[in-house]
Amino acid sequence: MPISTRSFANLLLGTHQSHRARVGLHVAFWLLAYPWYALQSQWLVGTDNAPALVFNTLARLGFALVTFYAVSACIGRGWPLGRVLLGVLLVLAASMLGYCLTHYYLYTYLDRSQPNLPPYFHKLAASVSKNGPWTFLQTIILYFYALQLFMAYFLPFTIKGVRAIVQTHLRTVTLEKDNLKLELEFLRAQINPHFLFNTLNSVYSLVEDKDRTAAALVLSLSNMMRYTLHDATATEVEVMQELDFIREYLDIQQIRHSRRLAVDVQIAPAVRGQRIPPLLLVTFLENAVKHGVEKLLKDAWVRVRAYRDEHGAFCFEVANARPPQAEAALGEGIGLRNTRRRLSILYPHTHSLQIDATAAQYHVLLCLWQ
Repeated sequence: MPISTRSFANLLLGTHQSHRARVGLHVAFWLLAYPWYALQSQWLVGTDNAPALVFNTLARLGFALVTFYAVSACIGRGWPLGRVLLGVLLVLAASMLGYCLTHYYLYTYLDRSQPNLPPYFHKLAASVSKNGPWTFLQTIILYFYALQLFMAYFLPFTIKGVRAIVQTHLRTVTLEKDNLKLELEFLRAQINPHFLFNTLNSVYSLVEDKDRTAAALVLSLSNMMRYTLHDATATEVEVMQELDFIREYLDIQQIRHSRRLAVDVQIAPAVRGQRIPPLLLVTFLENAVKHGVEKLLKDAWVRVRAYRDEHGAFCFEVANARPPQAEAALGEGIGLRNTRRRLSILYPHTHSLQIDATAAQYHVLLCLWQ
């Protein structure tokens, strides 16, 4: 059965779940690694003696293979860090000892049985065999063996290290993505009920009149609830859906404050096609009503602009009348804090949010250039 590109990439990265595919990849790796070890052996025994080349290559490959899986087993058993380090050190020490003794006997055998090997090999074998099996304890020969062993380990352990780094990075990215998703869902859960209950209070104040005003209010509320409960569950929505939601919200506020609220909404056609997270903009309107309209006895106003600036960024602007008795410094409520947090998560380096206050008005400008 052919394997997809994605599955093959997962296989190479070590994230594939198929045991058979994983075993197949390991077998293929060691078969493809054989020329690497053969090249190392050629430096020592040349290319004219096939048996000596094969023996030397298989010895290197065998020690690399056994040591690789022994070290992997120590790392993968879930031991405490100290025990893992001790296990790895013991495996490497045993591997070094075995490698030295094996090659002592291998070099001695080849020196005696293969006279046609290059002269430098015979000189090396004579030096290695000079003091018997433990001759590798001599500084120069030990260094030679250790260098050979390092070259044997270099390829598999380098690949394993790179895969471990990639897998750690993928797990970190996945965890961060899951955490952000949970956090956004939590923030959304805080925003939606907060807004809906405030709006239901407005309906309650008019429902007893049973007139067209109340009917219009209920219709607007119905449209808003449909958007909040259905469309707003998506990761992103078309900006006109969000702006229609804001219009419905302002319609309700105009009904509530018809004698003292003027609303001006201007939406440039160029913003069509822009996609934004749902319920991102309504907090600014809620604040305009809470800190402006509801504290003014007359001449309350709210102005909304949606447009693209000269660089093509989507800009959303809200301005509203400021009560004369308003505090000099306006604190941030949970809605605005949540909106700032959402922006920092979704647009970490591609947004700007300016909130200013003058003696006559509050002003908010949000720009998204992603």
